[in-house]
Amino acid sequence: MDVKSFINKIKESNDFKKFQEELDEMSVTGMVAGYQTPKAFAASEEDFEAHSKESAEQVGLKVVPKKKSKNFESTYVSAMKLLNEASYKDFRRDETRTTNRKINDSIKNINRIMYEVEKVVEHASRLKTEMAVDERTLWRESKNRLVKISERINRISKKIHELGA
Repeated sequence: MDVKSFINKIKESNDFKKFQEELDEMSVTGMVAGYQTPKAFAASEEDFEAHSKESAEQVGLKVVPKKKSKNFESTYVSAMKLLNEASYKDFRRDETRTTNRKINDSIKNINRIMYEVEKVVEHASRLKTEMAVDERTLWRESKNRLVKISERINRISKKIHELGA
């Protein structure tokens, strides 16, 4: 007996037909009652917010408007624009923040930027190792830039130690 005829024989059996009928009548909900949450799935966010406001006001609550989250990119870009466009004199005279706040914000920005630099250096170093790029294959300009970057990092390191002292 081949497989097809065996399957057909099973499908024609009374036990299989009874099983199919029971399977059609089975429920996978486990007799769970339905949810009693009208308008739980609103057509749009505006509809949902309107219903939420309406429901809150019925029980004497007030809906607080959503706080727009700070976008890191826009905050970072605006801070960098201020830093690049402003002179030290403007930075010092800025009365929107206290001196401590300016220094703390600067340190946070330095940390964020250094993380990005470290990530880029790590990726480049890893790629160089994986692709077996030899030092001799780097362009002369790239080598000169690496020397200048190293010198700049040493100067910055000294200034950071002075800042922390």
